[in-house]
Amino acid sequence: MAFLISSAIVLGCRKGDPGPAGTANVFYSDWSNTAPWIASTTSTGSGKETWYLDIAEPRITQDIVDKGAVLVYAKFVGDPDGDLVKALPSTYYDNGSTLSQYHFQYAVSPGKVRIICDVMPAGKPANTNQIRYIVIPGGISID
Repeated sequence: MAFLISSAIVLGCRKGDPGPAGTANVFYSDWSNTAPWIASTTSTGSGKETWYLDIAEPRITQDIVDKGAVLVYAKFVGDPDGDLVKALPSTYYDNGSTLSQYHFQYAVSPGKVRIICDVMPAGKPANTNQIRYIVIPGGISID
């Protein structure tokens, strides 16, 4: 009897039709040059200069800031390791030396991605580097 019941359950269960292919509303930007850099007036200190640039992105909502994720990647043009794509935050050494460090990071707020670069001891990041970002809306909470 148990065999008949388990057989009926197994044979009665079928997979549903596959859903449409998709990326769960994930979107990404094109690669763009890092320009124009603006000197920071709030993040200052001895031994460094801080620069930033803002990218307007109206699809980054408060809901994405609170429940989703924004990932930012950079191509450091002329990097001694080659034009590799690196996730931010990342540190770039000018021409492979340790004389100048460029520490790239980012911040997000509704409507904006801000790319930040601390240069130690001094300098300005290149306009020819490139960045792109990927926005992942939140889905189901794990709580």
